[in-house]
Amino acid sequence: MVSASNAAIRVTGITNVTASATLAEVRGAAATCITPAAAPTITVVIPTYNSAATMPAALGSIDDPAAEILFVDDASDDIAALQAIAAADPRVRLIAKPIRTNAAHSRALGLAQATGNLVIFLDSDDHFLPGHLTRRRALHTADQSSVVIGRFRLADGTRVFDGPMRAYTGGDVEAYLFAQGGDARSSTISVDRRVLRGTTFDARLAKHQDWGFALAAWRNGERIGFDPTPGVVIDIAGDTRMSARSNVDASLAFARDYVLSEDNRRRFLIGRLRTSLRLGDVRAARRFRGALLGLHPSARQRWGSAAMILAGRLGVAAPLHRLLAGRQ
Repeated sequence: MVSASNAAIRVTGITNVTASATLAEVRGAAATCITPAAAPTITVVIPTYNSAATMPAALGSIDDPAAEILFVDDASDDIAALQAIAAADPRVRLIAKPIRTNAAHSRALGLAQATGNLVIFLDSDDHFLPGHLTRRRALHTADQSSVVIGRFRLADGTRVFDGPMRAYTGGDVEAYLFAQGGDARSSTISVDRRVLRGTTFDARLAKHQDWGFALAAWRNGERIGFDPTPGVVIDIAGDTRMSARSNVDASLAFARDYVLSEDNRRRFLIGRLRTSLRLGDVRAARRFRGALLGLHPSARQRWGSAAMILAGRLGVAAPLHRLLAGRQ
């Protein structure tokens, strides 16, 4: 994997960044471009990888005519189509990476290149709901939050419904995510660069990059706010999202490096086990259970996870999940 500090970058629209610029150099160049009079109020950062087909809907949902929009492309095969989309909208600046890394690196690069005071992230297959940018501007202004997360809606191809999550009211973000029914999705994250304490996305994370950002923000002492109104529709129908595939090694690395409490690590592993079974990946589920057993689970966790594996082997785990989800 190419790290965030050594990936070469090609940037359209900034003349003092060379083709071999590192992320640190781009961050410095971006800082020299910012002037209070010229900086847009909002920058929307959209990481892209073979995303030209979904980009028009994402772009069309950005209802601020003065927003700066950064496409940060991860060495896509459809770069020509993406260039045409970018050229048709004067708000868009395209940053093309010659070497593929991951979406976390793209978001970190977009944050470093942004000239707006507020930076709002959007995945290329999601779209904002009307008024989202205006509301985020007001939320950041009202309580001086450096980071805001919030509610979202999910689209599964047949219906659009509210994503299940509890409101964040302050306190330990790790407990919020893994013990209190909370969530933080990348397309719901916004930051105020004027008060941000340096938190960015960790390019080493191949999975759970949004949770990693939220945890890092809390541990860096960021002031974290919560948007109670769903502002984005997240598409979960396709198979291109990272969440649509199990990556056991990446999830185990995240648990090891980011989830500090053993109780929360067990909860995280049970959640990954359930997700793997929903995706029909019994082999991944068994690996997550193996990791769980190494953390001295309770009898309920031990036998409950065994029952879930059995349901997966019998082919009833995914249908049962869909049935229960349909009743929510």
